[in-house]
Amino acid sequence: MLTEMRWQKERELMHNVFPQFNPYARWLDRGGEEHASPASAWELTDASGASVFGFEGCLKGRKSGRVYRVVLEAHPQTYPQYPPYVFLDPAVGSCWIHVSSRRALCVTRDWRPARSTFANTLLVVIKYLEEHDGEPDAV
Repeated sequence: MLTEMRWQKERELMHNVFPQFNPYARWLDRGGEEHASPASAWELTDASGASVFGFEGCLKGRKSGRVYRVVLEAHPQTYPQYPPYVFLDPAVGSCWIHVSSRRALCVTRDWRPARSTFANTLLVVIKYLEEHDGEPDAV
């Protein structure tokens, strides 16, 4: 389960290393309507109501010059025991799995809950794009 200190450190690390990525949180209200908020002000005390949280931003492909929207997303109840999902738009390459109604990038990574971070995950995405940027969009 996500702790206040872990969330603070994740935000600091991402801000220092990948400042173009912003934290966010999304949750459903009692009526099932989705709400979003920038998570820079989002504190762990709000986590019990958050459905998902993470970071979002853009990366530019070196080969194609294409801009990719990247969303790193986790559940506060299961992070950091499980790594965040990665959503990439447009989707390139063939390494995709279905997560609910969306497709998440499926990449092999050495995930260690005590040490691995959202920033580590973004490094994996950057490596993936270096290999697959310029390929046809995934179907």
